[in-house]
Amino acid sequence: MVNKGFISGIDGLRALAVLSVIIYHLNPALLPGGFTGVDIFFVISGYVVAKSLDARRNQPFGLFICDFYQRRILRIYPALLACLIITSIVVVLLVPQFNVSKAIENTALAAFFGVSNFVLAFNTDTYFSPGAEFNPFIHTWSLGVEEQFYLIFPFLFYLYARNTAKYSLHVLLIISLVLCFYHTNTNSNHAYYLITSRFWELAAGCLLFKTHKLRENHEKQSTTGATLLGLLAIVISLTFSDKAQFPFPWALFSVVGACLLIHAVVRKKDGEKGILQAFEHPVALHFGKLSYSLYLWHWPVFALFRWTIGLESIIEVLLALLITYLFSIASYYLLESKLTHLKVIKKQASKTVLVSGLSIIAVCCLAVQVGFDKQYRLSLSQTTNKNVWSPYTQIPAPPHDLALSGRTMYVFGDSHAGAYGKMLRQLSVETGIKVVLFSKGGCGVSNLIYPVLISANPCNEQLSEKLNNLKNNATENDIIFLATLKMPWLTTQASIKPSDFDDVLRLQQDTQVKEQRRLGLNETLSVLESLSLRTQLIVLDGPKPVFNYVAFRCADWYSQFNPICSEGIVQPRSSVEELREASLSSLSVIQKALPNITVWDPINSLCNAETCSAYDGDLPLYFDGDHLSGHANKVLYPSFKQHILDMIIEQKGRQAKASILSVVR
Repeated sequence: MVNKGFISGIDGLRALAVLSVIIYHLNPALLPGGFTGVDIFFVISGYVVAKSLDARRNQPFGLFICDFYQRRILRIYPALLACLIITSIVVVLLVPQFNVSKAIENTALAAFFGVSNFVLAFNTDTYFSPGAEFNPFIHTWSLGVEEQFYLIFPFLFYLYARNTAKYSLHVLLIISLVLCFYHTNTNSNHAYYLITSRFWELAAGCLLFKTHKLRENHEKQSTTGATLLGLLAIVISLTFSDKAQFPFPWALFSVVGACLLIHAVVRKKDGEKGILQAFEHPVALHFGKLSYSLYLWHWPVFALFRWTIGLESIIEVLLALLITYLFSIASYYLLESKLTHLKVIKKQASKTVLVSGLSIIAVCCLAVQVGFDKQYRLSLSQTTNKNVWSPYTQIPAPPHDLALSGRTMYVFGDSHAGAYGKMLRQLSVETGIKVVLFSKGGCGVSNLIYPVLISANPCNEQLSEKLNNLKNNATENDIIFLATLKMPWLTTQASIKPSDFDDVLRLQQDTQVKEQRRLGLNETLSVLESLSLRTQLIVLDGPKPVFNYVAFRCADWYSQFNPICSEGIVQPRSSVEELREASLSSLSVIQKALPNITVWDPINSLCNAETCSAYDGDLPLYFDGDHLSGHANKVLYPSFKQHILDMIIEQKGRQAKASILSVVR
């Protein structure tokens, strides 16, 4: 009978799936399509769940449903809760708070209730973006997909077992496959994370079981052909899957391959030998039994290694794998295999176990949320000192009785405009100038590196609207401050290794890079010309030094040996000036074309004559490799304030001169 007994080969397939995922997460170059191991898991889950439900098909409806959810909670949640709680504790204690910390917290909390895939689907980062490697909970998206499938499938199966809604699963599979095709071509995050794009993979496993059920009394035949075709499809998916066209069509290879291999291990003749024996080898069965715990633990361990000592050297990789294995062993033998067999649980009714389980999940989630809320008190990281590290702040309405009350400063730019937050706040409090800040990553209209007011840029519509409002509302006494990076990145917050400065410098001479700068300069000139019709008080910031050193990731004792901390804390000023040259040249063109435009250059406040450092003594000047810290805002404030006051004094002088001339005439 298909629905009875243990099928050892399926555990071997689980081992193949989880080891493929682990290898990919260690180094994608070793197995470029290793992420498709998750798709193999989906097919296996669909098959096994259908098999489990079929064994209880004659139960009354209420017992059938409650019994199923009780088994799912006992199967999934003990190990999951342990992983989420322990990982959250480590995150709270060791991971610095930074601009995507909220994404980590939201993913963790959503994972308790099986909806982390929704949080990730509507985030800006994709599964394949570098930032994803630093979210220790991102792997829980697949558990979310499975849990959402479990909400639907028992009801469908119950109806199907009674010859009602016989083809509902077929129809839903086709609809999901169509949505998978649509989302792959319109929204990669929705395609990757949402149940609508993944339902068909689990449904394929369910339908395979139904096919086996209908033929359970048929004589078994050789499965060599299915084995070879299945292995070929799996090899293609693990080797060649294209991230840009995933899940559709590339997931078809892993799903079809998994179906063929499941068919082969289930329907093979007794005593049949061949390739399938590899899936029944004791080593394969061992890792297959551990597959769920291995999947749960490998990603948090890898992510936390990247946050701390790094995951580059052979020693670091082996240590990470050893920790993963030990946690998986403990998880499997202490939680997975024991909990469901405890007498105290066996004696309870399904409803009691279900309600108790949901209550425990809610309490654990609440406890973790409290921990995240108190991270600034509990963390061991120096970066929790927001006065020193964080440049971001709310800018309140200024006092009404100060010398410059009535004036407004409109600040527009990318994330680096927001990194002047504390400096702008202090200016507002001390002078009475009202500050209106628009800061959004990639939306620096005066970045002088590339144009942003183009249809392909997601900032275009919002930024154009903001600029039009500014043109309609600004007066001649208002100030416009356009603030952007204006320098090529040497690193990102999620970089694994430092960049090579000479490579970045050489890239600035590339023909396409120069053309993008030309377009960016022309766009900036056009914007400035239109803004100059409203006010002559327009200031641009000069290009600040950048570093291939991520300061907040290197601030603590446990991260000192991370590769990203190996160099770059100090740059020769001559090198910085060489990298600034292109932007300074563009600024010179702007000032010749529009003499009223002023440039506030912060470099002399950030550098000495010989070097530029990411630190001012023991205090950071930078939060990461290019965003200013809170301390840097304090360092830069006197220079910025003086520049603004000089602009206003000069304007008043021009106005007084114009008034005298009008009287004389």
